[in-house]
Amino acid sequence: MILIAMIILIVAVLAYFWLMMMDLRALINQLTFINQHTTNQQLKVKTRNPVIVALTQQINQLIAKQQATHQQSVQTKQQLDLAIHNISHDLRTPLTVASGYSQLLLTNENLPETEHQQVSKLNQNLQTLSKHLNLLLLYNRLLENQITIIPKQLNLSKLLTQTCLNYYDALQQKQIITDLKIKPNIMWQLDEEATTRILQNILGNILDHGYQKATIELKQINQGVQLTATNQLITPIKNFDRLLDRFYTEDLSHREQNAGLGLYIIAELTRMQGGQVSLNTKNLQFQIQITFKLTDAKKDEA
Repeated sequence: MILIAMIILIVAVLAYFWLMMMDLRALINQLTFINQHTTNQQLKVKTRNPVIVALTQQINQLIAKQQATHQQSVQTKQQLDLAIHNISHDLRTPLTVASGYSQLLLTNENLPETEHQQVSKLNQNLQTLSKHLNLLLLYNRLLENQITIIPKQLNLSKLLTQTCLNYYDALQQKQIITDLKIKPNIMWQLDEEATTRILQNILGNILDHGYQKATIELKQINQGVQLTATNQLITPIKNFDRLLDRFYTEDLSHREQNAGLGLYIIAELTRMQGGQVSLNTKNLQFQIQITFKLTDAKKDEA
């Protein structure tokens, strides 16, 4: 009798644990679905096991808190994006008017030297503000999916050379010697407006953060093209992993503040055209590399 009772007890315990394992597997499957999908679903159990029921209730409370936090985060982001949109457009007109007046004053030959210097400084600050505003407007267009990529056969070598020439005087003024290694007549299917903005932001990044020397290289690689921009820094980068985050900035040149959108926009516009961006830094050197390669579909077309 004792042996039979022990067998029954063991069977009962095993059955209890087996049912508990089945309940836990059901919870794990539901949790896996919730983690892999955007849903307001919570855990449901059919068991009457008080331990499993209590565990489910606690997990559901955590899920509810996480869902509420996520919803609040989404709403905050939407409000921030709307504020950026409104502020950017509200500032554009008065900024354009102020820039026009400052440039007009600079052409006044009767303006005393002291006042001319003050107006010149004002004009430089307005240009910096205008640059940041343009980045905000472009960022807003990216958020609202208002940028349409229209690829065409583009002479990337010619476009890069022209962009470098446009920045030549500014680079000379900041005493940054730029070595150009641009292979001629490199053609690729790219959107001209988006690619121009990428190149402008690369040169702008060198202008803002570079020191003494920079190198810009464009070459063909196996079934693709590669653009590499390298510049020296005054101080090492502190948080390398955050450089592509929007609005993150480091004052690497000790000269002027930065909007923290340049590298983010480069990465987004490159991604939209099927390219890849990689960043590297070592000691007092920073490098950004952009690579466009043929996709399988383009290989078949070729």
